[in-house]
Amino acid sequence: MSEKTTKDVIYVDVEDDITDVVNKIKSSKERIIAIVPPKSLGVFRSAVNIRLLSRTAQKADKKIVFVTNNSALKTMSAAAKIPVAKTLQSKPEIPEIDILEVDGDDIIDGESLPISEFSGPSPEEKEAELLENLDIDDNKNFNKVKPDLKNAKTNKAKKNIKVPDFSKFRKKIFIIAGAVSLFLIFIIWATFFAPFADIVITAKTSTSSIKGVSKVSNVASNETILSKTETVNKTREVTFDATGTREEGEAASGTLTLSQSGDSDPVTIAQGSAFSAGQCNFVTTSDVTIPGAKIKGGSISAGSATVGIKATVIGEQCNLEAQKYTSSIGDISARGGQLSGGSKKTLKVVSQADINNAKAKLNAEGIDSIKSELKSKFDNNYTILEDSFSAKDGESSSSVAVNQEAPNGKATLKMTSIYSITAFENNSIKTAIDYLAKEKVSAANNQKIYDYGIKNANFTKFNGSSVEIAANVKIGPTINTDELKEKIKGKKSGEVRSLISSTEGVQNVDVKFSFFWVNSVPKDSKKIKIEFTVNK
Repeated sequence: MSEKTTKDVIYVDVEDDITDVVNKIKSSKERIIAIVPPKSLGVFRSAVNIRLLSRTAQKADKKIVFVTNNSALKTMSAAAKIPVAKTLQSKPEIPEIDILEVDGDDIIDGESLPISEFSGPSPEEKEAELLENLDIDDNKNFNKVKPDLKNAKTNKAKKNIKVPDFSKFRKKIFIIAGAVSLFLIFIIWATFFAPFADIVITAKTSTSSIKGVSKVSNVASNETILSKTETVNKTREVTFDATGTREEGEAASGTLTLSQSGDSDPVTIAQGSAFSAGQCNFVTTSDVTIPGAKIKGGSISAGSATVGIKATVIGEQCNLEAQKYTSSIGDISARGGQLSGGSKKTLKVVSQADINNAKAKLNAEGIDSIKSELKSKFDNNYTILEDSFSAKDGESSSSVAVNQEAPNGKATLKMTSIYSITAFENNSIKTAIDYLAKEKVSAANNQKIYDYGIKNANFTKFNGSSVEIAANVKIGPTINTDELKEKIKGKKSGEVRSLISSTEGVQNVDVKFSFFWVNSVPKDSKKIKIEFTVNK
């Protein structure tokens, strides 16, 4: 039985150079060596290196096999007659070289070329020279040959030639290009967009009092103030004490026996006829007819009849015992039996005054918070008229009606109120003040209003359609900003201050530029801002 053939496997890293691969081949103890190149080939990119490895293997009496699927390496291996295997387990074989068909027109005649083209050593001569300088047979390590001092200049020049790293080169180009682009963008921005000038002019002003009546409307005009009213509905309730009283009970009642002896004819007593006894008054509850008197056995027999009575007031005080009653009806006598049923108690009831007081209490409570809620509906463009706040009662209901008994002497009132407040739009206030001040401020004397005094203005006698305005306005010189912008374009801060300060009525000029490198006013009017302030 033949011995099993063994092989050595050499894995080549991309950092390894040709000397490392040669040394690994020489130091291998196996006769068959499988070489696995890196994915990017590395030193296997060079056909000279491939031939060098083939020569090294022949000198060492060893067989090398490349394990690769790379088509370029297969082609170079075929030229060097080195077998190639797809995997470590597959059978190695020498790749075939595709034969190209060549046109006769593409064949170059060497005799027609100048001798200088071939004056240098051929690739085969270079390879032979390199292999002669290699100690393949005797040394285990593959060392680089020291340069020949006679050809020092030539060798040094050749050795100093490095292949450029185009990836790093591209990265540097991108970084430099990006930096240059950013610098150019900054220069453009700093030159054309960044410059900005802010001119603040403080004017000398005088105070003038303005007072007059202006119309108020929800549509603004030169003579009217634009008003806006905000409302809020609030449904609230309050528990209150019932202070009213009412007596409730039954009147005492019973019967009377009426008799008459002065007339033989019957006498009719109408319902509601009055009778009294002690401190109580009574009325009959129905009509009654008393028969006439009769003579029996020589004596007069009085006619009599019974009728019901009821006290005119409630209470126990009229529950009288049997006794005689008096009446304004002549020739009639009355006597009553025991009266009963009279009773009385005092109830706590809700009065109209209680309802009114509860409403007033609801309207007074939480007014500040309601005002704040209403005011929050206006922005800074409005001036709120404090005196315009109003509260109107809406629907209300009491848990106990007026003159009805309140359980435990208490009742609850629920009421919906409508609260409102009015504000004036500031620009329309300025327009109204301008209109009122037209006699004091006119273009003729080159004056204008700098401060309309809206914050301290007084609004009185507001009736919904008009209001009286009293304000202290500050009047100063008129400066045409458009003309001024044209005059100061391109000027430095000192020139701007000198130019504006020469205008009558100007107290101070402050010039501010947007950035430290900006030292003159831009030539674009849109980049010039002019503000006016007044001396307080």
